[in-house]
Amino acid sequence: MNAENNFAARLIDAGRLAAIARTSGVKADVSYYVNEALKELWRTGSPEEARRIAQRWVLWDAEGRPWPRIPPLENVVLFHRAGTAEMSTVKQPVTPLHAIRAWFERQDEEVRCEIAGMAALLVFEGGGLLELSSREWCDYLLRWLSEAKLPTHTVIGRAMMFRTCFEYFTEGRFTESGWTRSEAAALKILEDAKRAPNSEAARFAPVAKKMLDTLPDRKSRWMELRKSWKELADGNLTARALRIWSVSQIE
Repeated sequence: MNAENNFAARLIDAGRLAAIARTSGVKADVSYYVNEALKELWRTGSPEEARRIAQRWVLWDAEGRPWPRIPPLENVVLFHRAGTAEMSTVKQPVTPLHAIRAWFERQDEEVRCEIAGMAALLVFEGGGLLELSSREWCDYLLRWLSEAKLPTHTVIGRAMMFRTCFEYFTEGRFTESGWTRSEAAALKILEDAKRAPNSEAARFAPVAKKMLDTLPDRKSRWMELRKSWKELADGNLTARALRIWSVSQIE
């Protein structure tokens, strides 16, 4: 029973690990961590017991990837939503949220996924989103930025919330010292994992390794992104700009 309890605990933890990985720019979804748990299950138990445990706790999608039976099955179905393209072609009055959306859509896919992951954690406070894919995070954020006929105070509140959360999130991405801290943290995880292979650090070691491998490229992109964000924030999201827009909405 200990083997099953340990396996179930790892599946429950898979969503948290995947969320941390994706907000760090690492492509590791829930199925990756479920697969790692399955490998460990097969290494530590008999094939028969491992098969029975897996059948109770794991589902496989059409691509053969494993997912937890918790959360419910609908969360492992591949979603195909066309909302992004439709929203891009609809002509709507320019609002601070539309300005954020236009800036967001100009970024490359990996950066959009990181920003949407930030929103899932900080703007939407989880809200059942952490088990979803990065693409679904992006779709959700785009819908939130594109919702029509919002009251003026709601638009301003959302714009201010996004700016505050985003700038908190990017504090370590927009400075040299932030990247130095990230590198040092990843190296420490790898060092701790070597000293204690069964520790919590060992579980995060694959994420830390991928983070170090991709760090130079990600650093370059985020430092470049800082320029376009400053233009947006200084032009559309200051207190004065928001007040001017608010007055323009009074008929």
